[in-house]
Amino acid sequence: MPTLREVQAAFARGILDPSRENLVADGIVAAGIAPERRLAVYRNNVLVSLRRVLEGTFPASRRLLGPERFAKVARAFISSAPPRRPQLMTYGAGFPAFLARSAEARIADVAKLEWAREEAYYAVDAAPLSAEGLAAIPVARYPALRFELHPTLRWIRSAGLVLALWQAASTGGAEGISTALRGGCAEQVLVLRPEMTVTVRPIAAADLLLLESLGQGRPLAEAAAVAQAADAGFDLQTALALHLAGGSFAGCG
Repeated sequence: MPTLREVQAAFARGILDPSRENLVADGIVAAGIAPERRLAVYRNNVLVSLRRVLEGTFPASRRLLGPERFAKVARAFISSAPPRRPQLMTYGAGFPAFLARSAEARIADVAKLEWAREEAYYAVDAAPLSAEGLAAIPVARYPALRFELHPTLRWIRSAGLVLALWQAASTGGAEGISTALRGGCAEQVLVLRPEMTVTVRPIAAADLLLLESLGQGRPLAEAAAVAQAADAGFDLQTALALHLAGGSFAGCG
């Protein structure tokens, strides 16, 4: 006699995998409705609910693919990667990588940007380091300073115009979508929520190298050297001013 846990696990598998339908249906009481039809009702409700979660998280990706194509891709993703945690707000983390392995790889970076915004929105709060806070530290200590990145900070590297494509898809500009899809220079995007609103902005490649190096625990002098090696015109003072104004850091010491 199977345990309740085993029955529930078998039912969950049958909901997402139609090939198991007969095995699950054998244990369902008909009561006037065919077991297969009963199971189909649950399957439809689950699939529609999860698809709507993905639609809400990846609206720009949905617009780029179109509703019908997005629904088909979402169904394939749901079948291959059902939720593992009882928190729908965490569902969809693997969707960008799933797109990258599919015929829709051209919009995978847009999905990465959308998921980064989702992560930033739900990340823990932290007071950002201010320019005044940094100014209170003696300048002689600056080269050895180690910065703590803000917990909401995320970034995306793309081979094309990911920010332009996301913006065009978000505002519904068909001409802008067409232009961005034709490609362009590689683009880096910074996502951040220092207070209540998630912000998205482009960031230079050397500036992103600075952040990555700081995030690895390197002192400011070493991180700046990495950025300057990539771009001789990199201006550390300007970069720090932008990050302090935007809230990229949670502290330093």
